[in-house]
Amino acid sequence: MNIAIVGAGITGISTALELARDGHQVTVYEQMNATAEEASFAPGGWLSPCVAPSLSAPGVGMPLKQLQKGSGLLQASTFLGSNTWRWMRQWKKHEKQAFKQGAHPLFSALQALSSYSQDLRWQDCEDPESIAEQRPGALILLRNPQELEFWQQRLPLLQEHGIACQLLSPQQALSIEPSLGQDIAWLSALHFPQGESINPRLWTHLLRMQAQHLGAHIHTGVPIQRISTQPLGVQTAQQLHLHDAIVLCTGAHQQLSSQDLGLQLPLMTNWGYSVTAPVRDALQAPRGSVMDWAQQATITRMGQRVRITAGLELDSTASTPHHTATLQRMYRLLNDWFPGGAHLSSSQVQVWRGVRGHLPDGLPAVGASGRPGVWLNLAHGSHGASLAAGCARALADMLAGRPTAIDMQAFSPLRF
Repeated sequence: MNIAIVGAGITGISTALELARDGHQVTVYEQMNATAEEASFAPGGWLSPCVAPSLSAPGVGMPLKQLQKGSGLLQASTFLGSNTWRWMRQWKKHEKQAFKQGAHPLFSALQALSSYSQDLRWQDCEDPESIAEQRPGALILLRNPQELEFWQQRLPLLQEHGIACQLLSPQQALSIEPSLGQDIAWLSALHFPQGESINPRLWTHLLRMQAQHLGAHIHTGVPIQRISTQPLGVQTAQQLHLHDAIVLCTGAHQQLSSQDLGLQLPLMTNWGYSVTAPVRDALQAPRGSVMDWAQQATITRMGQRVRITAGLELDSTASTPHHTATLQRMYRLLNDWFPGGAHLSSSQVQVWRGVRGHLPDGLPAVGASGRPGVWLNLAHGSHGASLAAGCARALADMLAGRPTAIDMQAFSPLRF
C-alpha cells in the first residue's frame, strides 16, 4: 500500500518504521523543518512505569483535585461550561468510578500497551544506552506520610500488573542515587528497577534513519492544507498527493481531523516545561531518573546533561507567556535534589515549552477514524515515547487486516 503519515514526532516516525517493515510505500509529511521538533523535542523521557507521569490514567496517578490544590502544579481556566471544565468533569468521573469500584480497567489497558511497547522498543538496537542515552531504573521520592500512604494503597495494583517496585528508606534510596540532596526533607522512595528513561529526540532520529533505510520518504517543512477523502490524499501548497491510506500522528493538534474529517475528539492540550543543563559534576548529578511526587517534577540524566520537567497548563496556547513561577520552582528543585550536579548558569541551558494532547480517559486514540482510508495514532498525553512502539505495531497490523498482539479495543478513536 501507498501510505501517508502526517506528523514526524516519535509516534509518526515509529509508525513509519513499522509500516516500512511490512513492505509498504511510506511517505511522512511534517510541517516543521525537522523530525521531533514539537512534543518530542525535549520532554522528560520517562518511559516506565507509565503510572507515574501527571494525568497518566484516571484513578491511578495524582488525583486531579489534588493537582488543582497543589501550589503552582496546574494552571487552568475552568469557568463553568468551558471546554476545560467539561473535560475535567469527564476525567473526574473516571476517577470516581475507579475509586468506587476498586477496578482500574483504563490503567490495565494502558499498562498492557506499555508492556507491549517495552517488549518491542529495542528491536534492531544493539546499544540503547549510547544511542538513546537510555538509563535503567527510576525512583519516586515521597516527602510525607500522606504520599507514602497513597502509594502503599497502590502497591497491590502495581504488583497485580507485573510492575516490579519496592518501598525504600532514604538510606536505601541513596545507594541508588547517592547524589540526592541532604538538606531536603523526605520520607521514603518507591523504586522501579525495571523503569527506563531516554532522550526522546535522539531516539526519534535513530528510528527515522531506520525507516529511511527501509525506504520511507520523510518530507519536512511541508505544511498540510487539508486531508481529502474523495479522492483520498494529502493536500500541500503544491499539489494533492494521492494515497491508499492516511495515518494522522498529529499529537495534540486536531485541526486536520476536526476541520477536514469532522472528527470531534474531546482532546485537551496540556503544556509543560523542561530545563536542560550540562552536567557540572558527574559525582553530584543523577544517575538515572527520579520524580518528586509532591511537585510532579522529573529529573533525568541524559548523557552529559540533566533535564528537569514540570508544569501543567490545560488548554493554553503557543503564544501564552512562560509561567515564571513554574520555571523558578524547577530551578529550585534541581538545586535541592542534586546540588552542584547541573551547570545552571551555563549559556547551554535550554528552556523548552511543549504541548501534549490528553483524552479524558487517559488513553490514546489508535485505529480507524470512521472515515474510509483514514487512521489515527494520536493523543498520547505524557506517554508518547512510552507507547510509540506498541501503538505503531498495532496500527500496522490493523492496516494489514491482521489480529493485534494485544486487545486494542480500549484505544479505538470511535469510543467517544
